[in-house]
Amino acid sequence: MQIRTRLTVQFSLLVSGILLVTFLAVYFFTYYNVTEDFYDRLRSKAKSQAELLLKVQVPLINAEVLKALDETNRDLIYDENIFIFDEKNRLIYSNSTTPQLKALHVSNYWLDEIRKAGQIRYDDGDYKVVGLYYKYPFNKAVVMLGAKDLYGQANLSNLKTLLTVLYLIVTFVVAIVGWIFSKRALRPISKVMNAVEGILPQKLDTRLNVPNQKDEIGRLTVTFNKLLDRIETAFQMQKIFVANVSHELKNPLTKIKSQLEVIMLKERSPYEYQMTIRSVLEDIQELGQLSNTLLELAKVSEDQRDLLTELIRVDDLLLDCRMNLAEANPAYNIQLNFDELPEDDTWLEITGNTTLLKTAFLNLMDNACKFSDDNTVNICLHPSRGQLGLTFSDNGKGIPEKDKSLVFQPFYRSDNTASIKGYGIGLSLVERIVKLHNGSISIQSNIPKGTTFRLTFLRL
Repeated sequence: MQIRTRLTVQFSLLVSGILLVTFLAVYFFTYYNVTEDFYDRLRSKAKSQAELLLKVQVPLINAEVLKALDETNRDLIYDENIFIFDEKNRLIYSNSTTPQLKALHVSNYWLDEIRKAGQIRYDDGDYKVVGLYYKYPFNKAVVMLGAKDLYGQANLSNLKTLLTVLYLIVTFVVAIVGWIFSKRALRPISKVMNAVEGILPQKLDTRLNVPNQKDEIGRLTVTFNKLLDRIETAFQMQKIFVANVSHELKNPLTKIKSQLEVIMLKERSPYEYQMTIRSVLEDIQELGQLSNTLLELAKVSEDQRDLLTELIRVDDLLLDCRMNLAEANPAYNIQLNFDELPEDDTWLEITGNTTLLKTAFLNLMDNACKFSDDNTVNICLHPSRGQLGLTFSDNGKGIPEKDKSLVFQPFYRSDNTASIKGYGIGLSLVERIVKLHNGSISIQSNIPKGTTFRLTFLRL
């Protein structure tokens, strides 16, 4: 169901529900007032009839006179039946000419109930009946008056018909108006949808117009624009990544092709063939290393937290990394500072993946030694109860301020590192591994020269 239809149905149901409750309340209170008014009229007339007949000591007013007075009464009640009984349940007055054919069902039970309660009222078929018990100094009697409220019932029937017709008309009008207003309310959303559908990958720089930033539609449009900014950035980074990968792969392939073409131009000595093969193997080794690094970068993402299943002692892992890197590069000087070791060994433990953390630490150590003037890296541990901090410091040229926000992008290399062999992927890989381990990485410039990478892991 479309939102417009759903809004129309909900609005119509709400208004019709309120209208139904209101009309039912109107009908109920009208019915109650009509019924009470009719009973009051019956009670008043029964009282006046009883007083005329029973209040005097002798029957100065006989039944014929009472009937004549009743006929001249302007408060006419349709099909009125009045009966007056004495203490022995004998009928002493009735306005009916044939008492045996009276419409009310009079029994000793009701007469006794009237004497007990003093006054009752009840329904007898279509008749509404009032019973009164009068005690005068000279007479005691039970008066019963019943009649049909045709006028009140007719008014109630007309009111019910009127309310039903009004309910149907108003519900229909509300549905039409709701359909029109829901269309007007959703028109800005339709415009946003049409504008978004017109944004193609070739037009990612297009942005939606924001007529009013304070309402919900304006905030939705702003959200779409922010999303488009992120998508455009992602596309640009993807293009840069593909271009850089193509460039990095093209160089060794071109070198391999050129060397093979040159060696095949004429006959060469065995030594020249060996030198060419050795050079080609070096280029192939570079391609393999680049491919492995790209695969590691592609595999590490924040969705792989199921890999973090090991409890790792960071100080032991750093010692292992120093040993491996020193064997591969004997000229590197890796200094570990463990002066702040805590009494509680658990402060040195984090949950993670040994292989990934080792890759990150080795990249930071290798970069620091490679870019440091004396091939030296200083590593410090800063453990605490809630987190574990590490710093990797070098004595190199440092990273310019303008490059600090870019060094974690794949294949980015600053001017200071252009002369040193590398691909610009290591720091991007380190950042992903650190974030995967619920950590953060930041860069601090040393004075007068050098760079410090600070890692912080939260221990949950």
